[in-house]
Amino acid sequence: MNDEKEQKDTNLEEPILAEEQKQPLSSKKKIIIVAFTLIIIPICIILIILLIKKDDEDDFSTAPIIINPTDNYTYCLIWLHGLDNRPENFVDLFTKDIQLPHKNKTKIILMRAPKVKVSCNVKKVTSWFDIYEFPIDTKDKYNFEDAKNSSNTLKKVIDEEAELLKGHYENIYIGGHSQGACVSLYLAYTSDYLLGGVIACSGILFPQAEINGDKDLLNVYMGHGDKDMAIPLQFHNETIKRIENYKGLKRYIYEGKGHAIYNEEKHDIEAFLNNTMV
Repeated sequence: MNDEKEQKDTNLEEPILAEEQKQPLSSKKKIIIVAFTLIIIPICIILIILLIKKDDEDDFSTAPIIINPTDNYTYCLIWLHGLDNRPENFVDLFTKDIQLPHKNKTKIILMRAPKVKVSCNVKKVTSWFDIYEFPIDTKDKYNFEDAKNSSNTLKKVIDEEAELLKGHYENIYIGGHSQGACVSLYLAYTSDYLLGGVIACSGILFPQAEINGDKDLLNVYMGHGDKDMAIPLQFHNETIKRIENYKGLKRYIYEGKGHAIYNEEKHDIEAFLNNTMV
């Protein structure tokens, strides 16, 4: 009888142990798991992002892309990209899309802007000068001093290439898109020397710029879309009023186009270079 009773008691204990194993986690364990999920994991993610961002900034270089001539160095084309852009995006423009008249004798220098904090952006981007607000339709929307500093950077490159070209500044062409066009126009119209030409896509000559010397023979291509929302056509027109009497100006307005370089414009740039780079 006692053995039978002991066996029955044992059988009764087994389901109780099973139920205990199925009991949910204690409140303390729950708090630890929730705290780890809501605090520790997000912190780890933020740290990883900061490390990646730091590595990216440390590795960033302002070195330009240089395409050297295969024949006797005779001409130089220096190009500046726009806001939050990079020179890699313009390699095809001057090696495939546009056929240079003296391709084998021309050095192409695609410059790279520094990565900096820009007022109109939430993160650091490549930029030649600070922009406070878009659209750029007045002289108060950008930092002119920054632009002048970038112009000095461009001037150093021009002077170095001019020395290699035995002082022939007239064999050097500069240009760019948007910010790059603005800086190029500023340098060309304010410098003491006369360059071979300027290619300005979707840019303006800063109203603060004081034109230096006789620029009547300066070859200038200016292209602008009439639907440009970044630098409106009206602001572009203010530039034209200042320089329209110079014989070297070639101006093109592209109907229905915005703030970019389109195929039609590429053809016009090619024609401009063929007519002036002689």
